[in-house]
Amino acid sequence: MVNFIKRDGNDIFNKPILGFLFKNKIFLFILRVIVLFLFLYAIYYGFTNPEADNIFTSAVFWGVFWSLFMVTTLPTFGRIFCGICPHGFLGKYITKFGLKKTMPKWMQNRYIGIAMLVVGWWAVYYTFPGFWKSPLNTAIMFGVLTVLSFIIYYIYKDMSYCKYICPIGTLTRAYDKLSFTKLETYTDSCKDCKTFECASSCPYNLKPFTFAKKNQTEDCTLCMECAHSCEAVKFKFTKPAEQLGSKLKLLNSEIWTYILILACIPVSMGFAHGLNRSKIADEFIWNKTAVFFDMSAYAGGFAFLYAVLFTSFFSVFGLYLASKVLKKEYSSIFTNLGVALIPLFIFASLGHTLESFFTSGYSKIVEGFAQGLGLNVEINNLAKRGDAWLHYFGLFKWIGIIWAFILLYKRMKLIDATKLRKILAYFLASFAILFYIGLNIYSGYVFSKYGVKLRGGHSHSKNSKKIVDLQKTSEFASKDFSSQNLVRKKIMVNPLEEFYFSLSDPTNKQKNSGGRGHTMGKPSGKPNGKKEIPTKKVWLSYNSKDLKLFYYDINQKEKEILKTKSRGKTQMKFEVPNNGYYNLFAVDEKKLDDKVFYKVAKLEYLNGRHGNEDIYNEKIKKQLKQNKTKIDLIRIKSEDEDSFFYKHKMGNELKFQALFENKPLSNAKVKIKLESGWIKELKTDKNGFVSFILVRDYFPKWNEFNKRFKQDFLITLEYEKGDANYILTYPSSYYPNSSDYESYGYGLILLVLTLLASGIIVYRFRRNRTKTFSEIRIHE
Repeated sequence: MVNFIKRDGNDIFNKPILGFLFKNKIFLFILRVIVLFLFLYAIYYGFTNPEADNIFTSAVFWGVFWSLFMVTTLPTFGRIFCGICPHGFLGKYITKFGLKKTMPKWMQNRYIGIAMLVVGWWAVYYTFPGFWKSPLNTAIMFGVLTVLSFIIYYIYKDMSYCKYICPIGTLTRAYDKLSFTKLETYTDSCKDCKTFECASSCPYNLKPFTFAKKNQTEDCTLCMECAHSCEAVKFKFTKPAEQLGSKLKLLNSEIWTYILILACIPVSMGFAHGLNRSKIADEFIWNKTAVFFDMSAYAGGFAFLYAVLFTSFFSVFGLYLASKVLKKEYSSIFTNLGVALIPLFIFASLGHTLESFFTSGYSKIVEGFAQGLGLNVEINNLAKRGDAWLHYFGLFKWIGIIWAFILLYKRMKLIDATKLRKILAYFLASFAILFYIGLNIYSGYVFSKYGVKLRGGHSHSKNSKKIVDLQKTSEFASKDFSSQNLVRKKIMVNPLEEFYFSLSDPTNKQKNSGGRGHTMGKPSGKPNGKKEIPTKKVWLSYNSKDLKLFYYDINQKEKEILKTKSRGKTQMKFEVPNNGYYNLFAVDEKKLDDKVFYKVAKLEYLNGRHGNEDIYNEKIKKQLKQNKTKIDLIRIKSEDEDSFFYKHKMGNELKFQALFENKPLSNAKVKIKLESGWIKELKTDKNGFVSFILVRDYFPKWNEFNKRFKQDFLITLEYEKGDANYILTYPSSYYPNSSDYESYGYGLILLVLTLLASGIIVYRFRRNRTKTFSEIRIHE
């Protein structure tokens, strides 16, 4: 055993901060306890809160653990997820007091874990898309795996569950070869070692002192037990995928992991989530097969099946032909050249994961963890779909493709054959890579030529390739569906197109006050000298002759919305003689391909004018329930609403009740879309209620606060019943909260204190470290 050693410059343990993070025994123990608590609490929370509004369980398992942490750490630091895994953490202690039996040969099969991952997770994911979105199903799965792991840890020795049964055990072993780190020992210090503490301390019964010679770390999970037992162990930086450039022993199961994961994620998603969104989706073989077996509802499962078949065929067939050309055994070519597929999944998934994190994952994780802590938080995403810089993440898959070709070239150099045979074999062995390239090119061709398939309630025309704000949406809609264009083009209003009320003219290029002022009226010239009744202007995003227009005044009496012509445009207005709430409705019903689209545009307008003498009371807040529309969305007014001049502000909670034929509508889809691009989707509960927090996405300069800043948002309620699709839109707006601006100061103070505390911790750690001026070896 070596107690002190002079470490190399590339040794991570020699770096002050990284050395503390990866080697400090107390820190690692605390970190594992925190992860264990988070893991068990997420399972418990899933059982106790099985409804769809539980976002904490999904945030932990599908937001942080997979895929963000897993996909980002595997190609960088390697299997550090396994090093803090709750199963492995508890498994070390369970095994110590267990039966310590040797696992039977039939169970020492890595394909068990691979099958659990491919069939138990991915096949279910594509066949039943909503299954793993359920917090209860997620909790059951991880609960069962936890109990299973504890049983196997107790019965068998050497952490056999991690090696053979764990669904991600073989996956992490296979893909950590791409990382730029490696754990091994200072071999010169190991020559005279007689005790081999690094091996005896390893709970997996591995021999770290052989890792350098073997050029691989086998089943090492970076638990760092060996590093705690002997100072001769090092965790060093290397070139990315350095070990793949030389000879190393690979398992068939590892190559099959590369093939199957490539099929399960990049290829299957290209089929099910890519080509299936095109207008010619019905022409693809997986959808035709689903129709043939009368299983159209499970088309995603057939897409997954064909992805596995195609990927496996091109991989195996290409490597088989390469072995014939090279005149080598197929088994050796399979393991030697098959490893070239390793970058394809990692980089394709890395690009997708990072883009998803910026556009949706960040808010889901933060809001989910806040929910787990009993807090109610709504935050904006770091980016919105359509941002130009997000397209750079699409380059990741091409980096993976280039790297795969480079790896294949390096692996081919290790084979003894003529140059001509190697060139031909190189082409044949790259069949799987070429297939993946072809899929990406073909997908781009399909969408550019045929476009995106229209789906109920949304438009996926060329104008909707990216999310646009309400103003731009209105411009598109009014441009395509204005009454003049309808006559000129002789087309019908698209029943799939979203429409909603707007207080500003959508045809104007710049945002204006939108009828913020009223037509106060001049003397009518009548003998009694009465003034005209004040009115409010309003616009719809598009026009249709078949629209039913009406509104309810503050006394909840139904009235007609007036239509007028001004400068060739159709304007609508309604009378606002008193202060209070006015509810406007526009109803449109169309039929397309034997499907009925029943759409309602609703606007709740609060009139507040100082000239009126109305008194605000509880009667004003009375909920309007009407039977003129089949579907409705009623806002539940809060106690804070005590004035005719009330405005929604950032941080306020809005609560709604969805009704269908005046009865609570459960499990209906509610989507909130901000003008800035932020989107959140929710489901109504069993009583039709849904609530959300107005996101804080206004960030003024340090020296100013613009209280007049307004953020528009649109709420869309969707519900399907039989062949009918019911859609209701509800626009509104909100303003900044001055307390948010004040919180910046507190945030700055907290940041300074955090940095100060971190500096003290690092200083104390470095000060307490033993500094040696010469190498000292102590042999026991």
